[in-house]
Amino acid sequence: MSISQRLIQYHRHKPLGIRLLAAILLCSSLMTLLATGTQLYLDYRYERSAIDERIRQIEASSLASLSNSLWEISPEQIQVQLNGLLQLPDVHYLEITTPFGELFAAGTEPGQGKTLSRHYQLEHRSREGRLFQLGTLKLVISLEGIYQRLEERVLVILTTQGIKTFLVSIFILFIFHRLITQHLGTMADYARNLTLERLDTPLTLARRRPQRQDELGHVVQSINLMRESLLDDIAQREKTEQALATLNAELEQRVEHRTAQLRATNAELQNTLDELRTTQQQLVEAEKMAALGGLVAGVAHEINTPIGIGFTAASWLQDQAQQSLQRAQQAPAHFSQTEKALAESALESSQLISTNLERAAQLVSAFKQVSVDQSSEQRRHFELCEYLDEILTSLQPRLKQANPKISIHCPAGLMLDSYPGAYYQIFTNLIINSLIHGFDNQPGGEIEIRISENNGRLQIDYKDNGLGLPDGWQQKVFEPFMTTRRSEGCTGLGMHITYNLVSQLLRGRIQALPAQRGVHFRVEMATR
Repeated sequence: MSISQRLIQYHRHKPLGIRLLAAILLCSSLMTLLATGTQLYLDYRYERSAIDERIRQIEASSLASLSNSLWEISPEQIQVQLNGLLQLPDVHYLEITTPFGELFAAGTEPGQGKTLSRHYQLEHRSREGRLFQLGTLKLVISLEGIYQRLEERVLVILTTQGIKTFLVSIFILFIFHRLITQHLGTMADYARNLTLERLDTPLTLARRRPQRQDELGHVVQSINLMRESLLDDIAQREKTEQALATLNAELEQRVEHRTAQLRATNAELQNTLDELRTTQQQLVEAEKMAALGGLVAGVAHEINTPIGIGFTAASWLQDQAQQSLQRAQQAPAHFSQTEKALAESALESSQLISTNLERAAQLVSAFKQVSVDQSSEQRRHFELCEYLDEILTSLQPRLKQANPKISIHCPAGLMLDSYPGAYYQIFTNLIINSLIHGFDNQPGGEIEIRISENNGRLQIDYKDNGLGLPDGWQQKVFEPFMTTRRSEGCTGLGMHITYNLVSQLLRGRIQALPAQRGVHFRVEMATR
C-alpha cells in the first residue's frame, strides 16, 4: 500500500484531516481555475490580435491591387489574388461582387460556426479625380481554429494543475499527519480512556522528543498537570465527603421535619386565601346588588306619589268626559260637533292614561320587592321537602298549560331554621322563569331540583332542559331589568329579587353554572 493510500485511509475517519484535505483541494482548484481562465483569456487576446494584424495587412496590401485588377478587367488576375489571400491562416472565404453582377470567390462560404466577417468597398480614382465604385470584397475569417487551440490548452493546463494539486495535497497531508494529526489522535485516545483508576499514567507522545517546547508540548504538560491536580482534588474530596456524610444525615432529618411543617402551613394558608377570595367576591357582588336594589326601591318609592296623583287626575278627567258625553246625548241641541268630539277625545285619552298609570303602579309595586327587608319576614323552623310540595301545589294553576315534569331530590326530614317566605319566592321565580323563558309556555319541559346538606351547609341545584341562557348572561341574569322578553310584559326583576333574597336575607350565594342544555342554578347557604 502506497503512502498516499495509507494517508487517505487514515484520514477517512479523521474529521480534521478531511477538512484540511477539502480546504487544500478547494483553494488549489480555485487558484487553478483562476490561473487557467487568465491564461486562456490572454491566449485568446493574443490570437485575436494576430487576426486583427492579418486583416490590417490585407487592407494595406491587397485592396489596392484587387481594385486595379477590377479596373483593368482581368478576371484571371483577380482569381489568382483571391486564391493567394485564401492561403493566409484562418482565412476561410473571399468573395467580390461587382455592380454588373459579376462574382469572384475563393474558398467555401461557411454555413454555421464561429466566424468573423469584414466588407470592403473597392474603388478607382481617375487622373481627373473621378471616383468609380468597382465592387465589394467580403472577407470571412474562421475562429474555430482559435477555439480548438484554446480547448487543447485547457485540457493540458487542467491535467497538469490537477496532478500538481493532488501531489501537493498528499505531501501536505503527510506532513500534517506526522507533525499534528497522529499526536492529536494519541491525546484523544488518552482522554477517551482516562478514568479514575488510570490517573496515575501520564500522557506521552510517541516518536517525539519530550523536551520540545511547542504547542503540542504545552498541551501535554497541561493535561499532565490537570491529571495531577485531579488526583489531589480526589484525595481532598474523599476526606470532605466523609465529613459531609454525617452532616447530610442530620440535615436530611431537619429538612424532612421542616418540609412537613411547611406543607401543613402552606395548605392552611392556601385554604385561608381561597376562603378570603371567595368571601371577598361574595361581598363585592352582594354590596353591588344591594346598592342596585336599594336604588331601585328608593326610586320606586319616590315615583309612587306622582303616579298616584296622575292616576287620580286621569280618573277625574275620565268621569268628566263621560258626564259631558251623557249630557250631549241627552241634549244634543246644546252641544256642537266640536264639543262632542273633544269630549270623546278626552275620554279616550283619560282611559289610555289610566291604563298606563295602572301598569306603572304595578311596576312600582314590583320594584319595591327588590329591596329585601328582613323585618318583614318571620323566621321559623320548617321541613324543606314538605314546604317544596306546598309551593308546587300553590303553583298548579300556573303550571297547567306547560305541565312540566318536576322531579325533587331532597333528604327526608331536612329541617331549616330560616325564612320560608324567601324560599317560596326563590323557587317561584325560578320555576316561572323556566316556564316563560325556557319552555316558552309549551309542554314537554323537565325541571330537576336536587338538594343536599353537608356540615351545616345547604346546596340547591336547579336545572331545566329549556332554551338556556344567551351567551354572556351568566352574570347579567342577576342584574335588574335584564330580560329578553320585555315586549311580552317581563320586567327583568325576578332573578334580581332572587339574588337579593339569597345574598342578603339568607346570607348565601347563587350562581349560574354552564350547562350543555337548559340552565343550571346553584344556591349555597347555611341551614341556620
